[in-house]
Formats: sequence, C-alpha cells, structure tokens
Amino acid sequence: MAGRGYGGRVTLLPANSMRLLLPLLLAPAATAQQFTYQNGLLPGPNRWAEGVTAADVDGDGDLDLLFSEGEGFASAGAQRACRLLVNQTVPTGTLAFTDESTARLGSYLANGKNVISGDVNGDGWVDLLFVNAFNTQVPFLFINRGASQPGYFDMESATRGLTEALSSGGAAFGDLDDDGDLDLILSDSGNSYLGGAGAKPRLYRNDGTGHFTEDAASLGAAVKKAQMDVQLVDVDGDFDLDFFGPNRASNAGGNHYLMLNDGTGTFTDVSSTLPSTSSSVYEAEAGDLDGDTDIDLFFVSLSGFREGHVENVSPTGGPQWQAGAPLSVQVDDNEIVLLDYDNDEDYDVIVGSLSSREYLWQNNGGLTWVNASGQIQAVSDSTLDATAADLDNDGDYDLITAQGESNSAQWANKVYLNGGSPDTIPPVIVGADAPNAGFSSWPAVLHIKTRDQVLDDGVDYLRAKAWAAPLSDALWAVDYTAAGFSASSISVTPGELVQVTNGSGGPVEFTLSGLWTERFTLQANQSADKLLLFPGAFTLSVAGQVSACTLSVQQGATPASVMAQGGQQFRASVPQLSLGPSSAWGFQILVRDWPGNGTAYTDVFTGPAVLGVPYCTPGVSNSTGQPGSIRAIGSAWVSDQSLMLEAAGLPSSQFGYFLVGPNQGAISQPAGSQGVLCLSAPIGRFSSQVQNTGAAGQMGITVDMGALPLNPVVAIQPGDTWNFTAWYRDQNPTPTSNFTDAVQVSFQ
Repeated sequence: MAGRGYGGRVTLLPANSMRLLLPLLLAPAATAQQFTYQNGLLPGPNRWAEGVTAADVDGDGDLDLLFSEGEGFASAGAQRACRLLVNQTVPTGTLAFTDESTARLGSYLANGKNVISGDVNGDGWVDLLFVNAFNTQVPFLFINRGASQPGYFDMESATRGLTEALSSGGAAFGDLDDDGDLDLILSDSGNSYLGGAGAKPRLYRNDGTGHFTEDAASLGAAVKKAQMDVQLVDVDGDFDLDFFGPNRASNAGGNHYLMLNDGTGTFTDVSSTLPSTSSSVYEAEAGDLDGDTDIDLFFVSLSGFREGHVENVSPTGGPQWQAGAPLSVQVDDNEIVLLDYDNDEDYDVIVGSLSSREYLWQNNGGLTWVNASGQIQAVSDSTLDATAADLDNDGDYDLITAQGESNSAQWANKVYLNGGSPDTIPPVIVGADAPNAGFSSWPAVLHIKTRDQVLDDGVDYLRAKAWAAPLSDALWAVDYTAAGFSASSISVTPGELVQVTNGSGGPVEFTLSGLWTERFTLQANQSADKLLLFPGAFTLSVAGQVSACTLSVQQGATPASVMAQGGQQFRASVPQLSLGPSSAWGFQILVRDWPGNGTAYTDVFTGPAVLGVPYCTPGVSNSTGQPGSIRAIGSAWVSDQSLMLEAAGLPSSQFGYFLVGPNQGAISQPAGSQGVLCLSAPIGRFSSQVQNTGAAGQMGITVDMGALPLNPVVAIQPGDTWNFTAWYRDQNPTPTSNFTDAVQVSFQ
C-alpha cells in the first residue's frame, strides 16, 4: 500500500449503470402477444374500482394488490369498502390472490377514487391512504401494525390529522421539506367533483411520526376545477420534489398545476408555463421519456381524445416545455403507465382505455411513438386505472387494470401476465448532489436521483442501502499486464482505495462484479480508483482471461439511513464520522429494482471533521441542569479555510459569543460568572458575531481563519495551536453568565 492525500470532491463511479444485454437480445418477437389476460385470477366481487396500486404490505417478498372502490362519476353513488388482495406467490409458489380486505382493513365504506402507499411513520412497513371523493368521507389512512401483525392495518385518519371530508381524485406521499419523513398532497375539487367553482389541493406536513398538519400557506395553490391527479417529482433539477397536478377542466392560469419547491416545502406557482391541453385529462405521468435525465410529461388527452408527450427542454431554472404532436389513435382514455416492456432502456407507454382494448405506444427514441397495442390481449372494458408490477416474481412486469363506470358486467379487475424477457437491466442512477448546503455539522444529507424500467404515479419498486467511511491514507495497487493481475486476492478495509492500472500495452475492459456489476475501460498505462464500502467479495476480471483478483471488503463502514423520498429519489443521511486530518470521507449507495438488478454510486467528500482535544471538561452546570459544551468542526488544514465553532447544552433564548486564545487557563467565576474561563491572556472575543441560543439552546459561527479577533488580529498559520471556549448569559436563578468547556485545535 502507498500513502495518498485527498482534498475536495472527486466522483469515483458517476451514474454507474452498465447494461448486461443488448436490446435486440431482450426484445420480444414482433408477432408475439406479450401481455395475456388471466381470466379469474383476481377474486370478486366485481365492483366499480377507480384506483389500483401494488405493494408488499406483509413483507413476504411478493406484491399484493389494493383497489379503491365506490360508484359515482360526477356525483356520489353506492359506497364500497377498500379492497386488499393478498398475493400467495411466496408462501405457496403459485400466483394466486385471496381477498383479505375485511380481515386486514376492516369495513370502511366510501366513494373511493385512488389508493397510494408509503411508510408514513418510519417503522419500515408500508402504510396506505385511500382517496375518497364527493365530500362523503375523510381520506382513509391505514397504519400497518408491522412486526406484530404484518399486513394488518388500523384506520387512524382522525388521530393523525386527516379530519376533513374532501372530494379528491389523487394523492401522493413525498418528503417535501427534506426532513426525512413523507409529507402528503391531496387533490380537492370542492363542492363539485367535475365542475363548479373548484377548490385548492391540500398540503399536509408530517411531524416524523405519521401525524399530519395542513399547511395551505406553503403550497399557495390557486383554485382550479376537476382536480384529478397528484405527482411529486423534480421537474427543475434541484433535487427537491415539485408538484404537478393534472386536471380534467379548463382553468385560468393553466389547466393544470405546476408548483416549484424551494427545498423547504414552500412552492411557487408556474402553472401557466405548461402548454394547453384538452379539458379531458384524467391523468398524466411524469418521467424521463427521452433519456436526457430530466422529467418530461405524457398526457391522456393531450389534444381532444388523443394522447401525447410534452418535452422538458430546459430542466434547470425554468423549466420550459414543448408539446409534441398528438398521437394518431383517438379514444376516450383514463390512465397512463410508463413501462419499458421491450427492454431497450426507454419508457414505453401503456394507456388504460374505455374501449375494446388497452393501448401500448412503443418509444423508438427521440420521442417518436409506434402503436404496439397488439402486444396486449384485446379485452373490451372500461379501464379507469392501471399499474405495472411483477406479481409472479419472474423478473418482468405484469399489467393490472381497475374497471368501472360503464357496463357493470365488465367490472372485473384484470391481470395481464407479461410473457416477455425478464428485466436484467439495472436501475440508472441519474445523479446525486453534494451533502446538504452549508454542510457544517452532521448528519450529511445527500439526494440520489434514479430511473428504472417501470413508473406509475411515482411507484418504481426500487430499494436502496448506503454506507460511508473515512478515507484512509492508504492505497491498494492492482496492476494488470499480459500475464494477469499482480495480486490474486486483497482484503480491503472500508476507506481504503483500490487503484487498478492497465499495464498491458493496449485498451482493456475490466469487470467488477459482486453485489452489482460494473464495467470500465482503461487505456494503456491508465489507472482508476475504486472505493468499496459494502462488505462482501468482489471479483475484478478481464473477459477471456483466467486470471482474476478477489477483493474481500471487510466490515467497518458506517450505515447511512436511506429513505425513498418520492419522485424516483432517495434521501441518504450519514451520521457523524471520525475523520482524519484530511477530512475526506466516502459514500456509496446500492440501488436494486424488484427483480434484483443492482447499481452502485460512489462519491468522495471533504469534512466536516470534529477537530481538536476537549479540555476543562465538563463545564459548570447552567439553568438547564447540564453544562454547556463546545466543539470545533471543519478541517485542520489551514489551506482548506474551513473552521466552525458550535456550542450546545445552553439555556434557551440567551445571547453569547465565542472566545479564542493561544494559552489555556482555568479562572473560576471571573467577574462574577458562574463558570470557569478556560483561557488565559491574550484572549480574543468574537463579539462581532454575537449569537442567540434560540429555542434549542445552541449557537454557532464560521471562523475567519485569517482574522482571529485579538489585538492586533491574527491569522492562523500551519503549526499553530489555538484554544476556543464560549461565554453565554443565563438565569440561575438570577441573571448571571457561564462558560462552556474548551477545545484545543492544532492546525497543519
């Protein structure tokens, strides 16, 4: 191994998503019918259903089906109970469903329009929200009992903040304020579901435990009629979730909602930037249709009763939109599902239709569409919703449709099994941002944007885990020559880099395989650094060569907390790491799809490190009953110019400031203070940076390392040692003051 220093940010494995097979090998035969109807697979009774989603509610490894039922087109009809069909594939080995609606959900009647899923209380189990219309019922929020009784639910709308009966057609969960829990937006059409004066969609913030509070001011949405759908997705490329809401009406200021998020869950209305569409839009899907990593739109009824796309032509700052030509088929349709049915790495479009069949538009790249509807068995019915899910765990995605409205004899919900090739294409990691802006203290929060083969109402079935570790000042060198690899096996401690060098004299494609597969090409004498944080065995090989190198990655990395934030985005929170002098640390996330294909993304960042050695600790207790404490964070390298001071454990809503000096001390109760001043002269006071401790009893500053506030000012130099403490006001019980403990920092 050889030593190495690090500085700044270096992307080691950007958007790593190598493909395993060529599209031509995976595409089905042109004459084959790929999706076939499975008559009788889903148990009755057959009721008017307007919403369907798939989720593994009991955690057994197969996808169960949920249907939102209840009659009524423009006004309320018969109310129906929520439906849960439990998949028996894993326990029995055979695809079959049992209706366990009453046993697992209870009997709650409503005019249901939609159903969504998400872990709202952070316990790792899927919760459910059934969306109801016509102001007859509140939204039904079902909380999974979890480990005590997997897949059984309690209806807790009233106790969790959803107490108002609404007329909703759609909803979506998403972490809108980046605090690590799922917030909620619900559509609301007001007194008339399809007309009248309209209403505003509702934003509910999650307190982290699955309890919701409405925040109308932060959404600031205009009144619009006939609200149908809710999509939470990053349309402007800034790694937060924006709100796109298609509506079945003509509305002032744009027929549909488009609201841009500022990252805190406060929105700006840019609805008027969307192109005009027909007033018959029941739904649209938001996804990357042209492979340029930004979000495009595909509308039911772009013009009249013809579908079509709207391209995002300026994904950052804008966005700006350009409508494509409406497609040739003119049918009254209700639903859009994005699915790469032919495994050529782009989204094709399935259309749920009120006609003699469902429709399929094959994406030929460049936003050109070919009618491939013959791939779906023709069945005449009135499809109101649809989704795609791998119900039989065979690696491809099946089609599920929900039926209602016209001709009650056709109200049987349906499954069309996919007979095509399995999905062997890993998810794409589109990109990731740097740790949270102004990253001065842990946890470090990153957002990772993804894309996979299926997308419906934000559901993509992706799962992720992540690890982080301080970078070691060590490097494993693995050379490849015509004779093979210089080492047959290496035991790697997380944080150590493996440098692969091609010494064969010509270009070589290497394969790194293990939990995921990555391929990379090196020219002659070129090197690449690989950072592996997931424990396990990886193999580095070259096609056609017997020689290989096994990289055994040991335990020791720190797990990051990862949540599906919504909008095909993950949020990773890295806890505090013990960093070395360089403050460099590595992050790695592994994203898997439902069939098990995996992709990894790795990045390297700098700081902040917790610096120095505490002394004079603990300080004297204050009115909180505990002593105040100080810490220095950032980089000990003067060239990095990164130093922050933070104090905690202080009384709330008091003022204070930090002090610095080259000499330590222990002066008890100076000038009547209750504490101990742990510095001796000369002492500098950061009095130009007076802080208020606020409700949390904390304060912090960024230090100008070139101007410490002594007389005269002093710049920190390599080799210097400085000591820091903080003074603050207190009431204990009479007005007084106190000091934190102190920290000594040596700089390089």
